Amino acid sequence: MNRSALLSLILALGGCGGAAAPEPRTYDLGLDAPAGALPAVHIGAVRAVAPFDEGDMQYRLAYRSGSEIGPYAGSRWAAAPADLFRKQLQRAVSPGSGKCTLAVEIQEFSQVFSAPAESSARIELRVLLSPGAQPKQFIVAESNAGTDAPSGAAALARAANRAVGEIGAWIAAQPDCR
Repeated sequence: MNRSALLSLILALGGCGGAAAPEPRTYDLGLDAPAGALPAVHIGAVRAVAPFDEGDMQYRLAYRSGSEIGPYAGSRWAAAPADLFRKQLQRAVSPGSGKCTLAVEIQEFSQVFSAPAESSARIELRVLLSPGAQPKQFIVAESNAGTDAPSGAAALARAANRAVGEIGAWIAAQPDCR
């Protein structure tokens, strides 16, 4: 190898090693309260199953394998999805003393890719209202979730707000809570 080729190689390798890693990004569900309101209700436990019980932003490459899930590198939630969703519920509760207590289990909170350039935000919730109501499953999908973490975070915020509205309509229909 001649001297100029060796020097070029050293400079190229040095440039790669000196590149700064991208700054980590942190997301939440936004500043706005959900459009749908909850009737007066007590917010009980809001928890999530693994891996949604931590701050990692999760995605699925469903076009490859629906059971494969992974975290975005360099992008995180500001808190665990259960804490973020609890905040949205609290923002939506109507004033007053409710007769019922709402408990929520997040079973899915991810960006699902059906193709390399096509995804949706998906939230699955198991909701319990006590006293009286049977547990209810809510599945909310928000299409056009983009192909990156910022787009996925925005779509999950929209899906969370829709889920709050659907839960509110369900609570309003429960006679024990009126």
